[in-house]
Amino acid sequence: MSHQTFWKPEKKVKEKKSFSSLRQRKKSKKPIPEWKKDILAHHQSRPSRADRAEFPAEVVTELIEETQGLCQCGCSRKSTQTHHVMPRGRSGRGVKTNAMRVCDACHDRIQTNEEELQGWITTYSLTYGPRFWFDEQDWEEYNRKQAAQERLEAQKQERLESIKPVMDLLTTAAGRSLKTKEIRLLESMDTKQMSVFSVMISDALNNFSKPAPSYGYGERFED
Repeated sequence: MSHQTFWKPEKKVKEKKSFSSLRQRKKSKKPIPEWKKDILAHHQSRPSRADRAEFPAEVVTELIEETQGLCQCGCSRKSTQTHHVMPRGRSGRGVKTNAMRVCDACHDRIQTNEEELQGWITTYSLTYGPRFWFDEQDWEEYNRKQAAQERLEAQKQERLESIKPVMDLLTTAAGRSLKTKEIRLLESMDTKQMSVFSVMISDALNNFSKPAPSYGYGERFED
């Protein structure tokens, strides 16, 4: 039998796409809506940690004028540097209440002597308050946390006042003060559960205090 060759379709070489054509196929960016432009326009990014630690030029100028250009350590040498009383590595900010004009020698000594550093921190705490190194952003965060803590304390106090009648009832029935874990159990109940529990305890105490019925010899009672 003679050999037969089967027909195969001719392969077509695909043309490679150039880089420029690929760039043209990329989707164009969608335009930013007007409402989002307004938001972005009013948005102000907060300064970084490093920026917050830098002393503004006006603060340095004021300190130089107030100290007459002398080192605040009392060595009578000219000041050359502005020292962070609360070090920047401990979140000390570039605010005037955290600034101290010193000479090179005193600056090197304070930075390597923890006892002297703590001494100046104590001095500035007494002069400007316990958080003298805070900047505006620190105070904003601190006040927000304080307000949240005060709200939690107020809610806790309100909750204790609401369950006080039940606590008094249980204290009288038990003949002792309630334990911490028992008070926490009452605090974990919602209003509906507390209402049901209160009625149940009241009914139990009322029925317990009633004298049991007595019957004479030969008397009948209905079950």
